[in-house]
Amino acid sequence: MSPLVSVVIPTRNRVEMLERAIDSVLRQTYSNIEICVVIDGPDTVSKQLTRKYSQNDAPIRVLETAGVGGSAARNMGVQVARGSWIAFLDDDDEFLPTKIEKQLQLLAFDSEKRHLAFTSVSTYEPGKPQNEFDLPHVHWKDAGVSVGEYLFCRKGRKTMGFIQTSTLLIPRKLMLEIPFTDGLQKHQDWDLLLRMEAVGVLIKQVESAETVYHQHVAHAGRVGQSNVWLFSEEWVETMPVSQAARDSFALSIVSRGIATDKTRTKWQRQKDIIQRFSQTKWSAKYFGSYIYMLMMQSVRVYSN
Repeated sequence: MSPLVSVVIPTRNRVEMLERAIDSVLRQTYSNIEICVVIDGPDTVSKQLTRKYSQNDAPIRVLETAGVGGSAARNMGVQVARGSWIAFLDDDDEFLPTKIEKQLQLLAFDSEKRHLAFTSVSTYEPGKPQNEFDLPHVHWKDAGVSVGEYLFCRKGRKTMGFIQTSTLLIPRKLMLEIPFTDGLQKHQDWDLLLRMEAVGVLIKQVESAETVYHQHVAHAGRVGQSNVWLFSEEWVETMPVSQAARDSFALSIVSRGIATDKTRTKWQRQKDIIQRFSQTKWSAKYFGSYIYMLMMQSVRVYSN
């Protein structure tokens, strides 16, 4: 018998996006699926939507919380899930039809092994859905680097890798052992992947785009796009990453946040970015990208 896959979708007050996300799960070519919607706080409209699916015999289960945040909501979804596999889907993203089928095939349907799979994504420029492109820039098997370097370091002008929550398929047993870290303002998926790599979890990629990652302008509410660079700087210091990955993170994620932080003067922003640039260890492999990132952040300072 084919194994049950539980798709965990945390949500609150985004019913139109949630409906799109649920519909994308119901269109999967792999049929043995349950949908675990975690309504994270008061939200009558989303509850009514899920009731409509239940009345139409969709395999949907609903868990309501008092508002515990994304990481805790996902962990609660894992705990109530009945499947031996867990797929995560942010309510503002969607699966393409063969996503789960291809990931299970890649992982040989073996939920006892310490491994996980992610997919490439189809995405677009924020606010410009007509300008589509696929991520990541470099496929995982071709990169030959750690997760930290894959996520934060560049090949040429582009970051090598891209792994996001909605792309993941993970054995439930593994998620119970290594859950999301509660209380993180952002970087929840990166945090999970870095901790899994640190204990030997094998990571594989379905190279075709099987997930649609919807980009939003900054004010539209994607947590991952909020400017909390002080948190990011403190977070990366706790993570098991190489010096090159740490430096690249400081010059890209942290410095981009500084460059667009309008609570600081332009002079203060430029000074803070140069300070972080001066603290890098100058990896020869990524030297060119460090210079490029410094130039880009300087441009951002004076254009914001």
